[in-house]
Amino acid sequence: MTKIPKHKLLLALCDYLALVLSFLLAVQVRFAEHKINIARLEAVELIFIGIYALLWIAVFHHFNLYKINVFLMIVDQFIAVFKAMGYGLIGLIVASFFVKDVPHIESRLVISYFACFAFISVLFFRLIIYRPLYMFLSENRILRRRVLIVGAGTSGQTMAANIAFDSSLGLVVMGFVDDALPRGERVFESAEVLGGTGEIKELVQTHHVDEVLIVIDNISYQQLMELIDRARQTRAVVKISSQLYDVIPDKLFIEKYLGLPVVSMMQNQDHSATVVYKRAFDIIFAVIGLLILSVPLLIISLLIKLTSRGPVFFKQTRIGKDGKPFEFYKFRSMKVNNDDKMHREFVKNLIRESVGESGKQSVIGQDGKVQVRKMTNDPRITAVGSFLRKTSLDELPQLLNVLKGEMSLVGPRPCMPYEWEVYEAWHRRRLSVTPGCTGLWQVSGRSTVGFNDMVILDLYYIDNMSPLMDLKLIVKTFPVMLLAKGGY
Repeated sequence: MTKIPKHKLLLALCDYLALVLSFLLAVQVRFAEHKINIARLEAVELIFIGIYALLWIAVFHHFNLYKINVFLMIVDQFIAVFKAMGYGLIGLIVASFFVKDVPHIESRLVISYFACFAFISVLFFRLIIYRPLYMFLSENRILRRRVLIVGAGTSGQTMAANIAFDSSLGLVVMGFVDDALPRGERVFESAEVLGGTGEIKELVQTHHVDEVLIVIDNISYQQLMELIDRARQTRAVVKISSQLYDVIPDKLFIEKYLGLPVVSMMQNQDHSATVVYKRAFDIIFAVIGLLILSVPLLIISLLIKLTSRGPVFFKQTRIGKDGKPFEFYKFRSMKVNNDDKMHREFVKNLIRESVGESGKQSVIGQDGKVQVRKMTNDPRITAVGSFLRKTSLDELPQLLNVLKGEMSLVGPRPCMPYEWEVYEAWHRRRLSVTPGCTGLWQVSGRSTVGFNDMVILDLYYIDNMSPLMDLKLIVKTFPVMLLAKGGY
């Protein structure tokens, strides 16, 4: 698992302490006349607030409060703290209804005092102490993060110039990695080429590099993935600033170095804790989903049965984790005994068209953006099936696949065997994890995102998956379904 920068861990720890101490102060102020002090708090209260404060830090993370282009800003940070405190407070109020016989947590005055103290203390520390201190230490080269830039072209030089211009970032360029230039050639100011891409691991160790920034021009997706793999073999944090990853800043709020977006590659999928939480999360929410949706599932089943001949459910072989096939469930949306030759050829051509010199699709939408082409007026689809597809309601039976462990609630979508056949090596990386019912691609406007961009979104999710991201994507899926955004 990629190491998190120490300055972010320190900021998160201080936020946590501010929340816990604010609660203790709120109890002390509320019950001062009763001579009740914090030393007399019950263990369950301390455990509750300790755990809830951790969850609150996750909310802070969700509002990007640990991204450098947020915690170094005043207005942006104030707004983000206000939102994070508001959502956390709502959660605390809801949680207090389920906590019985714990007066300090049930007390409305304690929660009111706590909200005031927490908001003031978090903002005071961040704006009055941490931000000026971080900028002072960075500008005076006391706080330094050594950066190795992969790519000495125009993009790499621009990134180096931005880092040099804004010393408050705390970044120092140690040098460049480039296969096209000789070792020792100066690229920007005193920074020179230190070696080739095959030497990244050795260069990180030799120069004590904290962060590898891949900012390389004129590169294919496959070459970029190979570079990422090499960089990940080091102890350094790996970040990317590339046109091939433009879909990420277009769809998500990410970190920026003086306006230039950088995408973090956290590599969380192999961590044992991630595997455990994903399975537990899937089982719990799949069971809840089946119970809540039992009536809609029954209604859809009846509509399918009454309007067209054939079974209610459609079973199909799909490719799952690590290329293993499994039986995939959907509500039937097509006529029985249809020929999939048309769709097979369409998909193969679509993927082949995505492979070009730039790696981008050849189909441009009215907004000037590359789009995935969808089959329209498909004669195989029934009237009810058309509605089910537009709203993604035909996907609900996949909750059974989730319970069986063949799918996850959130993750890359499984593909057809004939899609898998024409995938390039880097495309196949998207199924290095258990496929999901929904994901970043689905909530980003399915039919308005190019095929290669879809893969990039899946890879970003794989590297940055977390319980909070999963929950966020599930919540975002509902309006996409209800409004039929980007559906087939």
